[in-house]
Amino acid sequence: MIKGALISIILVFAILPIPIVHFFVPVMPFVGGFIGGGIAKADKEKIITFSLITAGITFIPCSLIIIYSIIQYLNEADVMGINPIFTIILALIFIPYTWFANLIGALISYVARSKSN
Repeated sequence: MIKGALISIILVFAILPIPIVHFFVPVMPFVGGFIGGGIAKADKEKIITFSLITAGITFIPCSLIIIYSIIQYLNEADVMGINPIFTIILALIFIPYTWFANLIGALISYVARSKSN
């Protein structure tokens, strides 16, 4: 299960530096959940656990971004040219968004695997 969740998150974060793929970034947690759920073989009892593990892994880099943004806010500096408050809001939104999109991707992966069997 951990292997599938790690692959799911790696897919989401590995795609971010590629400029042309930024048009597809909103669907990457879904794609990561679909592929990672297939690797983890998450069945209907494990799909929520899989997506919660994925959200927990996503929390780690997001918490680092939040801490850095708070430090920059206290120093009255920007975070890469962006207001630190906006960066904190984006990081806080990204965690539940990743959880939900991953959950839907893993669910569709489960349905596709169950129909093929």
